[in-house]
Amino acid sequence: MPSTFAFPSPVGGVALAGDLAPSVLFAILYASLLPFFFFRLANKQTRTILGISAVLTCVERIVIFSLRAKQSQTPGLQTSGTLVTYMQATIALAYIAIAQDTVSLLRCLYVNSTKGPTPSDMDNLDSPVGTTSSSQIPLSPSPGNKSFSENDGELLSDQPRRRAFYRRWTDVLRLAFLVATASGIVGNAHYKGGISSVSTANEVMVTRYVSSGISLILIILVAVLVVRARRLPKVRPIHVILILAVLACNASSAIFRLSFMRNRTTSLTSTASGSGNTLSEKVTFYIFHMFSDWLACFILLVPNIREIFNTGMWGDWRSTDPPPENSELSKKKKGLYLGRANLVVV
Repeated sequence: MPSTFAFPSPVGGVALAGDLAPSVLFAILYASLLPFFFFRLANKQTRTILGISAVLTCVERIVIFSLRAKQSQTPGLQTSGTLVTYMQATIALAYIAIAQDTVSLLRCLYVNSTKGPTPSDMDNLDSPVGTTSSSQIPLSPSPGNKSFSENDGELLSDQPRRRAFYRRWTDVLRLAFLVATASGIVGNAHYKGGISSVSTANEVMVTRYVSSGISLILIILVAVLVVRARRLPKVRPIHVILILAVLACNASSAIFRLSFMRNRTTSLTSTASGSGNTLSEKVTFYIFHMFSDWLACFILLVPNIREIFNTGMWGDWRSTDPPPENSELSKKKKGLYLGRANLVVV
């Protein structure tokens, strides 16, 4: 039933009869990426969680496109405010979550560039580990890691203060992305109410723009930092290319949303221009939003991200460096651990 006023058009429209084929196709495309994740997960040399947002996006998109396939053949579901709201919320948040994963990769680049050698490196430059201090080794030793001398042409000094600075501002970047996520949740979770309320419709319009606008600004900022990182020690062209490729896909989704969300409609099933249901609007939605999101997931899940970026299982998750193994604090912790172990044995 048409509304008495114009409310924000749903991004991607609703799934009409012509959406069955693309819905099935994209469900298959997103499902095809999951085996790569499980293959990497099964091998301890490639296991990492830095692409977890891409994995969750694939699972969510399989559900979404299965529902859209069903919706395309069921007229009653095409006017379901609850279903449309769910789809709007999940479609709006995935590319932001993927962009947050690039911050983790960016952090690896910057933090690794501050790590220098120890006396053990001087004694054995071919060691894949390079040091006994976890504040100075690559984020994860791997067969692909080389000595500092081979990678950079020189042995670099350790820079703990700069490393701490890099960790602080990447934490700030992550918090900023949470602002975009929160506004996206608020704007899209209230979409159903915007169909029947003018004030809620205006709230949805504003918060959706805020979410996509902030995310695009942050994506551009991260891209600038990635380009700057190409001059840092241990940063290779492949690092810059992969992260920029993911960010380009994320930017495509954000720009598409910003260009489309000005439109309003009086019916979810309207095929008028600006409703999101015309052929040209559906084609641009699938190419510049859904396919770009899929391509970002592909880049994060298919290559061996752990080996390429030396991320380890968890990436650079710590806020501060642990004490060196020969420090007094480290010895005290080791002594406490051994003492507790002895108590358990007794």
